[in-house]
Amino acid sequence: MQDAKKIVSITLIPAVFLWLVGYVAFSVSSLSTTPERKSETTDAIIVATGGNHRIKTGLELFAGGRASHLFISGVNPNTTKRSIMKLWKGDTALPPCCITLGREAKTTRQNAKEARQWVAENDYTSVRLVTSGYHMGRAAMEFRHAMPGIDIIRHPVPYKDYGPGERRYWAIAFSEYNKSLLRGLILFLAPKKKMPEEKPGKERE
Repeated sequence: MQDAKKIVSITLIPAVFLWLVGYVAFSVSSLSTTPERKSETTDAIIVATGGNHRIKTGLELFAGGRASHLFISGVNPNTTKRSIMKLWKGDTALPPCCITLGREAKTTRQNAKEARQWVAENDYTSVRLVTSGYHMGRAAMEFRHAMPGIDIIRHPVPYKDYGPGERRYWAIAFSEYNKSLLRGLILFLAPKKKMPEEKPGKERE
C-alpha cells in the first residue's frame, strides 16, 4: 500500500506541475501573441466567430485590401450580410465583393470543416485566420489538420476581450488550455486528411 502511494506521488506530482506550468505559459502567450506576416496578402480572410472584436478585425483587414474574399464562419442563421457590413465604421469603404457567411458551424472543429469546403470550392491556397488570442492555438491546430497544404497565417485579434485582471479571462484560458491539450492529442493520433476536390461552377458572392 505504501509503495502504491509512493508510485502515485512520483507520477502525479510532476504531471500536475507540468500541467500548471503549461497553463501559465498558455495564458501569458494568449495575451502577448501578435499577428503573423502583417503586411502579407492572402487569397482569403477567415473569421471564426465566438469572441469580441473578431468580425471587426476581419472587416478591418478586408477593407485594408489584405485579401480578395472574406469568409465568416459560424454566423447566426438570422444574421444577414447587410447587418455584418453595417458593423464596419472605418474610413475606408468595404469592397463591393466578396463576403461569404458560413452558417453551419457551432464549434471550432466545425469552423475548420466549413472553411475547408469553402477554400476547396474557391481553389484558394492561402488564408489569414482571425480569432481571439486565447482561441488561436486550438483554432490553428484544427484548421491546419483540416486543410493540409494550405498556407494559414495566424492573426489573433489585437483587441483584448478580457484582461489578466479579470476572472473571466482566467476561466476562458483554463477551458481553452484543456481543450487544446485534448484536441492536440486526438489530432496527433488522427489520420491525415486530404483537401476535397474543387467543385466546378461555384459562383462567388
